Amino acid sequence: MNWTAIGAVGELVGGIAVIGTLIYLATQIRQNTKINASAIRQSFYDYTTRQMLYGTDDTEFNEVLAKAGVTDEELTPGERVRILRLFQAVFVGYQGAYFQHRNKALSDDDWEMCRALLRSYWVLPGKEMTRQWEQFKVGGFLDAGFVEECHKLEQEAKLYVRALEEKACNSDRTRVRTRSPGIDAFPRERHAIAVR
Repeated sequence: MNWTAIGAVGELVGGIAVIGTLIYLATQIRQNTKINASAIRQSFYDYTTRQMLYGTDDTEFNEVLAKAGVTDEELTPGERVRILRLFQAVFVGYQGAYFQHRNKALSDDDWEMCRALLRSYWVLPGKEMTRQWEQFKVGGFLDAGFVEECHKLEQEAKLYVRALEEKACNSDRTRVRTRSPGIDAFPRERHAIAVR
């Protein structure tokens, strides 16, 4: 065997080794990407769960939250600070999810769930909720793209509330016409309004 043949065999083995290494690296990168995406998703779910459970064992805070979200009652300065801190955490957290989605690290399905949860903020009619949002969107806390997304969610929430109010009015009229006590003329169904 001459040296040229040995060199050619060596190059062939080297080329196969390089291809094998590239395949291995591609597999490792793909697995690492899946692991990172899974960690981001779990972090998002953990954050969302913490926000949902925040204050559930604190009756006093639940009263403050109800006052801020459902009534037009004035909050005390201490109550206002508690609500402010909660809403800052909520909006900054959801802004993080917005960035993760924009960078393709959070799936479309997870972002849609996030949008639905965030949209619920504007379903509540309380005066304090509105005031807090007005301060956040101009206070420099939030990215302009996220604020624009929140404006869309605010409009969707208004459409949703309007649809619920119209359904309630129609339901009341139908019950009066049918004069059937205990019989609801409308089937119970979920309504989702999405404006895109």
